[in-house]
This record gives sequence, structure tokens and C-alpha cells, in this order.
Amino acid sequence: MKTTAARILLGLPGLFILTTGVVFLLAPEAGAAKLQLVARGSEGLSNLRGMAGAPLFAVGASLILAAITTRLVYARPAAIFLLALIASRVLSYLVDGPTDAIGLFLAVPSITFAMMLIGHKLLVDGSHEVTTVGA
Repeated sequence: MKTTAARILLGLPGLFILTTGVVFLLAPEAGAAKLQLVARGSEGLSNLRGMAGAPLFAVGASLILAAITTRLVYARPAAIFLLALIASRVLSYLVDGPTDAIGLFLAVPSITFAMMLIGHKLLVDGSHEVTTVGA
């Protein structure tokens, strides 16, 4: 039971991040518009695909891989990504000034990271459970 819950708590953030990456890969203008960014021509679209879509896709895929295989080593890129995202939002708040959306900007990656932490804990605790065949 713990392993199933852990897989869900790792897989859902992975699916969310991977889907966001797919949006930037297939429809970079739509992804950019949600972030108040504008791409200029084919070079700008290529940059959005390469600098936003590809990393988000890779991080999401690594989390999904962690959920499927229960190998937590695959979740490390996502943990680093989310911590860097939280730190960058705080840095922007301190350097650029406050924004009305700071709560949302911090809540989404923080909740996602918390889900991953709980999934990690459940997976580690679940690996110590004794299971019997046929029980």
C-alpha cells in the first residue's frame, strides 16, 4: 500500500512537469503566454523548446521513471529542479520586488516538492516492510 501511494506521489508531479514540457515542445507560444513571455521568430521558439520544453520534459520523465521503477535516484533531478525553482522565485522577489502572484509562484513548486518528499518517505518505509507471498 505504501509503495502504491509513493508511486502516485512521485508520478503525479512527474506527469504535471512532463506535460508542461510537452506544451513548450509542441506549442511554445502557448506555454510562453502563460508565463508572460514572448518569443521572437523561429529563434525565440527554438529557445523556448530547448530551454524550457526539453528540461521540463526530462525532469518530468525522470520522476515518472522513479515512480515506475521505485528507484529514487531517478527523482534527484526533479528535487534539484524544484529547489532551484523555489530559490529563483525568492531571489526574484528580493531583487525584482513583490508581485501579487508570489504566493502561487511559491505554492506550486513547494507543494510538488512536499508530495515528492512524502512519496520518498513512503517508498523508503515500504522497502523495510516484510511481505509474504500468498498472504
